[in-house]
Amino acid sequence: MIVDDTLAYVTLRTGTTCGGSINSLDVVNVKNLSKPSLVMSYAMTNPHGLGKDGDILFICDGSAGLKIYDASNPKQITNNLICSYPNINAFDAIPVGDVLVMIGDDGLYQYNYANILNITLLSKISVVKD
Repeated sequence: MIVDDTLAYVTLRTGTTCGGSINSLDVVNVKNLSKPSLVMSYAMTNPHGLGKDGDILFICDGSAGLKIYDASNPKQITNNLICSYPNINAFDAIPVGDVLVMIGDDGLYQYNYANILNITLLSKISVVKD
């Protein structure tokens, strides 16, 4: 979960020790902390970590990969896909400046997203599975 001003972005997924039967991204209005309200819920494949930089939302959707959205309109997020990397089993994403650090099942990736329409891979540190 991340919070940006009055909105919280929450990923819910199946396959965890906590149980659960929903794979979704929920956008929740948290302006009134004692009465949060759901703004919108979006179906996902198996979402894990997420990060946000301004209006750019990065979602690690498990086996569906890394997805990058324009989140300027919280009610239209999945209609505004900027880019998708479906060949990465993605778990967590941390945007720092114009660099996204992303963890996948096969390593750590760094992407430059200074030009959001031309995202470039800066590096990958591979991880060998036992």
